[in-house]
Amino acid sequence: MANRNDRQTSHSPWLMAVKGLSFFLGSLKLAVLLIVVLAFVLAWATVVESTKGREYAQWYVYHSRWFSALLGILALNVFAATVNRFPWGRRRIGFLITHAGLLVLLAGAIITYEYGIEGQVGFEEGQTADSMTLLDRSLLKATRRDPVGGGSVSTEFLFQPGPVDWPAGKRLALGQMGGVAVEVLRFYRHARAEEDWVEDPSGRGSPALRFELAGPDGRPVREEWLVADDFGSQMFVGPVKFEFQRLPSESMLEDFLNPPTDMGRDGVLSMHYEGRMERVEVGKNLGRKIPVGGGKMLVEIAEYLPNAAPGSAGKFVSRGQEPANPLLELRVTSPGNDRRIRQIAFAKFPFLNFDGVHGQNCPVKFVYHHPAMTPDFGVEFFQAPDGKIHCRVGQHGKYESLGAVSRGQPIDVAGQFTVSIADVLSHARREISFSPLDLGAGEQRVAEPAVLARVSADGTTEEIWLQRNHPEFGRSRIRTQQGTVEVRFENESLPLGFSLQLIRFERGLNPGRMGDASFSSRVRLIDSRQQIDEERVISMNAPLTHGRYTFYQSSFQELGEGKSASILSVAYDPGRFLKYFGSLMICAGIAVMFYSRFVGFGGVAALFDRRGRAEGGRPGADEGDAPNPIASNGRKRRNQAGVDVAGIG
Repeated sequence: MANRNDRQTSHSPWLMAVKGLSFFLGSLKLAVLLIVVLAFVLAWATVVESTKGREYAQWYVYHSRWFSALLGILALNVFAATVNRFPWGRRRIGFLITHAGLLVLLAGAIITYEYGIEGQVGFEEGQTADSMTLLDRSLLKATRRDPVGGGSVSTEFLFQPGPVDWPAGKRLALGQMGGVAVEVLRFYRHARAEEDWVEDPSGRGSPALRFELAGPDGRPVREEWLVADDFGSQMFVGPVKFEFQRLPSESMLEDFLNPPTDMGRDGVLSMHYEGRMERVEVGKNLGRKIPVGGGKMLVEIAEYLPNAAPGSAGKFVSRGQEPANPLLELRVTSPGNDRRIRQIAFAKFPFLNFDGVHGQNCPVKFVYHHPAMTPDFGVEFFQAPDGKIHCRVGQHGKYESLGAVSRGQPIDVAGQFTVSIADVLSHARREISFSPLDLGAGEQRVAEPAVLARVSADGTTEEIWLQRNHPEFGRSRIRTQQGTVEVRFENESLPLGFSLQLIRFERGLNPGRMGDASFSSRVRLIDSRQQIDEERVISMNAPLTHGRYTFYQSSFQELGEGKSASILSVAYDPGRFLKYFGSLMICAGIAVMFYSRFVGFGGVAALFDRRGRAEGGRPGADEGDAPNPIASNGRKRRNQAGVDVAGIG
């Protein structure tokens, strides 16, 4: 009765289904299929990595969920194949060790995927790094003033955008923390900045001018913006200089449009005060106090420097007597006031002065004319206080004043080219946008990613473009009722727990100085917790391991002037031990299986027996002893008399 119940239990549909599933999961056919699929995937991933880059292959293959699922199914196949052969017995010890090693190896790979860290450290000689940059992770950091402590408080929004441009309509809400909400509306993996200027309705912006350069056929060849901020704006298009300045008074406009003709040896200083201009020769008034505005102000030409250069303690010195960069040191006072205002006047840079420095603003404006400063070849625009645009053209060593110019009016420059004013903004505000930049196969990263983010704080919402790690476009400020919020787009960083200081970076060149043969970094490792302060060398084939991180010399970046920045790759692999140990178990299991098959069951003895018979006798056997028969299949069996027969196990 009990046997009947056991048979019914063993033939239960559920148990039969479990056994069938177990035998299917552990079948050799499934193992072969998985191995073929895995080999195909790895070959395809290699091609993808070589054409679209390592980051693309990591995101879509190695770190994808489907690849993890493939490894999980393979691990399940190995585990089921092991369980299906229970009880294993002595002859299956090698089989058991090998399959256990495969499971340990796969476990190590999964742990590395889940908890491994890959980053980068870059520094110049003399710099110290105590954190690494995670290249595949980005963050938007919002910083605002703390109303309680008086300092600043930052909120970080972490996200992984991926290696490709986001499709239209994809958005990612990063949440709300610290009173700031951030949503990413657009992402370009490689982006190019595009600049435009629009009228600022708040009236805070500086005037801006857009000019159009046309060729001999009258067709436009280039358009550019010039913004007249505190020191004006200038740019070069080939050898032609274009400049735009905002003038505070009509007297300064007259000074630029009609400069003095007789300047003497040391030049002429123009002084502008309360809308009036007064000119004096520098050589005749050096060291004197000159009354300006009917004696309301006194100007002293304290020093004349023919070739000025920055010196120590904020002073200027002259590098020789050749007038290559003439400068005047001035002192401005008012009668009855002992406080003197220090001011400077460059002949080469007439708008460069100390206004705004240390909170001072000199009421007298200066323009220094010097005979050694010949006019630059180009076009200069000036905005008068009434908003009109005036122009002068520098060519053939002199200026030609054209007076007020209007939009679309052609201005002749050399080579049959003409320039005209296309647009003028009274108060301009710059708007930055980005467009995707397509890179060819195998191209290195030449442009950082850019995001369009919607930031909300204190009832104010703005959409801003940011480019990651860019010194100018990587940050933006939003004015709210509670103060200013600064938003930055950068890589996530992770503290190392110790410091590395780059002492020296060395490059070894191939014979003929064609290409790099090697490069290495001599660093100082500083770990206060372990009381370590010593020098180490990191080279291409000799990484540095400290704590849980390993540093590899991966590349370098040339900075100019013979300087280079060393780039170190940083890796933390928590599954490394399991992967190495699993590989060792696989090798040991294969060795045990080999030993069991050819040694453990008499295979060697049988080999010597066959050799002895071939030579006419068996070494070590008596003449009366009859040789034991060996089974054709190499296995030990019993003959009809019940005697064990030796064979290969």
